[in-house]
Amino acid sequence: MTARPQVWINLAPSLDGKLAQARKRARFVMSRHGEDPRRMVVLRERADALVTGATNVRADDPEMTPSRLRVVVTHDGAHLSPTARVFDRSITGEAIVAHAASMPLASRRALGAVATLVELGETSVDVRALLEWLARERGCRTVLCEGGGVMNAAFFAARAVDVLYLTIVPRVLGGAGAPSIVSGVGFEPDEIPDGRLVSCEQIGDELYLEYRFTWAPP
Repeated sequence: MTARPQVWINLAPSLDGKLAQARKRARFVMSRHGEDPRRMVVLRERADALVTGATNVRADDPEMTPSRLRVVVTHDGAHLSPTARVFDRSITGEAIVAHAASMPLASRRALGAVATLVELGETSVDVRALLEWLARERGCRTVLCEGGGVMNAAFFAARAVDVLYLTIVPRVLGGAGAPSIVSGVGFEPDEIPDGRLVSCEQIGDELYLEYRFTWAPP
């Protein structure tokens, strides 16, 4: 049986745990310091695949580079444009769309022209199945997830998060509807093991934290 890849999550939240403002009108960069993007590039270069949710692609239109594999997770491909930068064929590496069986034929045809389509679930993408596929079919040993909150929640629910990298940015955004680090339906107090802090660095007014998670056998 192929071993599950290690999963890293990398985020830069505000002091109040937000990933972006509630009323986002344009592309938004949380950190004002050059160290955060530098570290992001280092993590991307170390990972075998980058994973993000379709909501992130619609909101920010990221290139997700440098990367060998760029994976966009969506249940039905709604409003996911084949012209998004993540699908640009001039970028080195393969673009993959992980989707559910519910994705309509029209979306399959449009996205299949610019990416490899992988069906992994009936109405939503099964995270465990996605990781197994990446390990088996693409030889991935490390996967870097870059959110958003729904995607992060799915990886935690799958008991698959090994390392969480956080850049704590000294900004306060507020907003009940603003995207946060982990969203979804929420977890019971002891459902997720406490993270173990293995690194803490201060650069300017930002904190760079690394937490590791150890999961009990199912």
